[in-house]
This record gives sequence, C-alpha cells and structure tokens, in this order.
Amino acid sequence: MTVQTPGPTAPTVAPPPSPEPTTLLGASVIIGGRVIRQFVRNRMMLIVTVAFPLLQLFMLLAAFSVLVRDTQDVDYVRRLAPLIVLTTAFSSILTTAIALWSDIRSGVFDRLRAMPLDMRAYVFGRIGGDFVRIMGVAVLVTLVAHTVGFRFSQGLPAVLGFFGIVALFGMMCSALAVAVALVAQHPGIIVRYVQMPTLVLTLMSTGYVPLEAFPEWIRPAVSVNPVSLAADALTGLSSQGALTAPVLGTAAWTIGITTVCTVVATRRFTALMRRG
Repeated sequence: MTVQTPGPTAPTVAPPPSPEPTTLLGASVIIGGRVIRQFVRNRMMLIVTVAFPLLQLFMLLAAFSVLVRDTQDVDYVRRLAPLIVLTTAFSSILTTAIALWSDIRSGVFDRLRAMPLDMRAYVFGRIGGDFVRIMGVAVLVTLVAHTVGFRFSQGLPAVLGFFGIVALFGMMCSALAVAVALVAQHPGIIVRYVQMPTLVLTLMSTGYVPLEAFPEWIRPAVSVNPVSLAADALTGLSSQGALTAPVLGTAAWTIGITTVCTVVATRRFTALMRRG
C-alpha cells in the first residue's frame, strides 16, 4: 500500500480589492467634465450658444449703433453687450434640456444606474457642468464685446457683481433646463415650451431698447421681465444706470424659479428612479 503524500500547496491568490466607491463630489466632477467635453465637441451647441449671439451683436451694432448714438446720445454697445451675454445663458436652456432628455432616454442613464454611483451626482454634475460652461461663454463673449467698445467703468467690485448676476441668471437657466428635460415626453415639447417663451422674453426686454420705447400699456410687463431686470443690472454694473431694483428683481426671479424647478425636478427624478 502506497501512501500518497500531498503535493505542493498552490499559492493562494487574494482577490483584487474592490474599487473604492466614488464620492458624490468626485462623481459629480466627472459628470460635469463630460458635460463640458460634449459642449466643446458639439458644433451645433457652439453655434447656438456662442456664434449666433456674437453674430447678433455685430449685426445689431452695424445696423443701429449710429442711430442710437445720434438720437439718444448713448453708446449702443454698452446696452447691447450685457443682453448678448445673457442670451448665451438663455439659449443654453434648449440645448441643455435636449441633451439631458437624450441621456435619460438612452442607455447612458441606465448604465450609470448599474454602477456603484450615487445618482444625485448625475444631477449635480449636469448642473455644475452647465454652470461652468455658461460662465466660460459669458467671459468669452464679454472679451469679444470689449473689442468693439464695451467697457467696465465702475471698478473691480462692479465687474465681480456683473459676473455674479450672470451666475444667478445661469443658475436659473440650468434649473429650468433640468426641470423641462425631466417633464417633457419628447424633444418636440422641449422646443415648443422653451424656444418661443425665451424669444419673446428677450425681444420684450429693455436689453435692445429702453423702457420708454415700448407702448405705455405694456411697460409694466416689460419692466418686471427677468431679462429686462438682469440686463439693466448688468448695464448698471458695467457703465451706468439703476442697480438696486434690477439686482433685487434678478435675485427674486432666480430664487423663485430655481425653487419651483428644484421641487418639480426632484419629484420627477425620484419617480424615474423608482420606475426603473
């Protein structure tokens, strides 16, 4: 009878350590970076949010600059450039909402759900990326407007206040985009509910012409238009004009719309997560 001796024991290989779960902040930064990369690589978004507003600036200056200067003794670029800066944020609502809608309805959202990821990071990253993009475009458009005569004449605090108002306005636009994307059933509804209202609010604002140029019966509506208030605040901070009422009005609109959109978006997002 032979006794079998045990052979050499195979070395035990420890299983690879499981990856550390990504923190909420880290995941938000990653998703925010993806939003910015998508914007840089998307020609249509670049045209809508950067090229078209700049083209509008140059065309309107060429057409009306001399007329406004001769009739109102006002350098038109000082009134027009703040509105163009706001337009870049306003026009981003449509593109952002459609991009977010596509993510939710495509495999991107489901793939993220299958990962060890706090899904709040998706919303935070989306809003954060959009905010960085809006501020970057605002700085770029301001620099371009500088080449055609736009100037800051109220000192550094006013410059910081200028971009603070742009940040408030951009925050409101991002909240609107997220809420619309979560509520809309298809992209056609997004276009219908975003394009026309933003166009009307922009045209019926004091960014193009002063309040006195509108018919008297519509002036109350024009004066409380959020685009009018934000444009007046930017004009006051960059050159001259009233500040208190426009700044407070812009802050009120931002808080109100952002609060409503946050409530709506939270409910829709929670329902979306439960539905699976």
